[in-house]
Amino acid sequence: MGPLSARLLMQRGRPKSDRLGKIRSLDLSGLELLSEHLDPKLLCRLTQLQELDLSNNQLETLPDNLGLSHLRVLRCANNQLGDVTALCQFPKLEELSLEGNPFLTVSDNLKVSFLLPTLRKVNGKDASSTYSQVENLNRELTNRVTAHWEKFMATLGPEEEAEKAQADFVKSAVRDVRYGPESLSEFTQWRVRMISEELVASSRTQVQKANSPEKPPEAGAAHKPRARLAALKRPDDVPLSLSPSKRACASPSAQVEGGPVAGSDGSQPAVKLEPLHFLQCHSKNNSPQDLETQLWACAFEPAWEEGATSQTVATCGGEAVCVIDCQTGIVLHKYKAPGEEFFSVAWTALMVVTQAGHKKRWSVLAAAGLRGLVRLLHVRAGFCCGVIRAHKKAIATLCFSPAHETHLFTASYDKRIILWDIGVPNQDYEFQASQLLTLDTTSIPLRLCPVASCPDARLLAGCEGGCCCWDVRLDQPQKRRGLFAELVCPTFLPGSGGKDSNPALTLGSAVGLGHDDLPSPGASAPCCAHVIQPTPAAQQQCDVLCASVMSSSVKRGRWLAEGRVCEVEFIFSEGSEASGRRVDGLAFVNEDVVASKGSGLGTICLWSWRQTWGSRGSQSTVAVVVLARLQWSPTELAYFSLSACPDKGIVLCGDEEGNVWLYDVSNILKQPPPLPTAPQAPTQILKWPQPWALGQAVTKTMVNTVVANASFTYLTALTDSNIVAIWGRM
Repeated sequence: MGPLSARLLMQRGRPKSDRLGKIRSLDLSGLELLSEHLDPKLLCRLTQLQELDLSNNQLETLPDNLGLSHLRVLRCANNQLGDVTALCQFPKLEELSLEGNPFLTVSDNLKVSFLLPTLRKVNGKDASSTYSQVENLNRELTNRVTAHWEKFMATLGPEEEAEKAQADFVKSAVRDVRYGPESLSEFTQWRVRMISEELVASSRTQVQKANSPEKPPEAGAAHKPRARLAALKRPDDVPLSLSPSKRACASPSAQVEGGPVAGSDGSQPAVKLEPLHFLQCHSKNNSPQDLETQLWACAFEPAWEEGATSQTVATCGGEAVCVIDCQTGIVLHKYKAPGEEFFSVAWTALMVVTQAGHKKRWSVLAAAGLRGLVRLLHVRAGFCCGVIRAHKKAIATLCFSPAHETHLFTASYDKRIILWDIGVPNQDYEFQASQLLTLDTTSIPLRLCPVASCPDARLLAGCEGGCCCWDVRLDQPQKRRGLFAELVCPTFLPGSGGKDSNPALTLGSAVGLGHDDLPSPGASAPCCAHVIQPTPAAQQQCDVLCASVMSSSVKRGRWLAEGRVCEVEFIFSEGSEASGRRVDGLAFVNEDVVASKGSGLGTICLWSWRQTWGSRGSQSTVAVVVLARLQWSPTELAYFSLSACPDKGIVLCGDEEGNVWLYDVSNILKQPPPLPTAPQAPTQILKWPQPWALGQAVTKTMVNTVVANASFTYLTALTDSNIVAIWGRM
């Protein structure tokens, strides 16, 4: 399509007229228009135009001077727009559509709300909640910039030139004033610059008045703090409304056990954490009455700059995936898939090249669960840009490879782990995933953990039947592999796991169920006693089978191809009691130390990967080198996931009472050998703060998982009662 013509506008305009000035509605969609095709001299003749459709074109920008002052409806869906500031030329705009523009972010949505105060609908949704968010952000930024202005002006000497100093202030404000999540940094810096320039302009005006003949000048007037710039206000100002389903719950100060006090060994005092936000953002049908949706997994977004840290966390549970800013408690994005129940999320960062040749960094969030599908979400743009039909049964967990940003591991209830290459989005912003490797397991994989020292070569998995290891190097010819090694966690208490059932667990409690047998969301959960361990007879049969396979090279070759042979079994102690026990928690604390949990009731095990693997040789069984054991809850319930903060040497785990257990592993391992054989006490326990919901305190809940960001400034805990608890470091 070439440049627009008056004849084309009259053909596609309504009502039909031979005069451009009488057209009120114009449809220019699907014409493959480029930005340069929008001729302002021609379009400004549409003096009565109220509705314009520019969707399904190739526009990267909108000209600044289109002159459509009466425009009320604008549709720009499915273009290549990367900036929205030109929309301020449409002051009467009421409805706007920007869907399908992959380079527009959450920050651009906020800019739209700020620039167009009369806007009622954005992408078919009510714009009032975004207005409230913008107002609160703007108010806080105004206060911070004003405080920075006062501090800056107080440091200036009388001999410094005001003009230069004020220009320096704008630069320093943009550099130093920070607020809100990193994903909103484009918006906050944009507003900080505007507020700073307004302060400087206001100061110059007051200086000019002060120096006018009508009023004697005040000494040092140019260097005194000025009146605070009023925050942007709109009619009917309302409190912050983050999400239709969000509710913040007030709570008393957190109770802490085991700290913060200085350790007897001279270690640093335990960190001080306080509860910041309690959110109900995964409610079914957005019901504030929902205290039953189970939340399973969360992960912090990778930092955008080296050495920086992220405060944006993704959470999943029920049919929703939410992206939350931990500082403000704002739900930045919410993705829903009706009929799905999400169990796992994982982040990666990709560099995407646009059609114009520009490079853009994408934070991509993978989410998976009950239906066996992996959804790839472009979080900043707010849409799903790919679906992988990964497994026929539910996906229990997934993770990206630290060595390859496009490599994704998925682990399913079909007893398979698959390595995918999701690739980089094409020009239509679609992913074309390819399957690289299939790993067969003898039991359901629950946790995935690439080996920290060689993530492109080895993969650990915590499974219902133990801890397993695979060779995942892609230069090996065999693309379908059985177990490379099996690590079996120690057992500290006898028995099959007790008779207690866990009514809070649903899918994760059922071992070996087919996809059609899985409980529907909200259905009663099976008894945990059914899944604690294999029966002795079944275990003995498995051991005999493995022995017979190992004794025959013919059978060994056939079973390897089918992925059935465990070449190496790692044991923690003498005897067979340590075999075949569930591992539902697994994480590397550093490149050598692994934390695992699940089989030994009331304990978390720390063991050395390097020493264990080094002693393997050609043996079929190798004893794991245990470094220490950590005291944990004595519960017999399963599926409480642990995590680690490697930069700080900290291990975290929730429990059945709503508590968060923190262990300073770096200090424990610094103790002179031999380490005590008794389990080490936690550094501190964060007691459940008992927030209020539905008019009463939530006194007890299960914390299914707890994760901290790399700098350990924020901690997010997910519960069985539809509550996301966010803690902040004091």
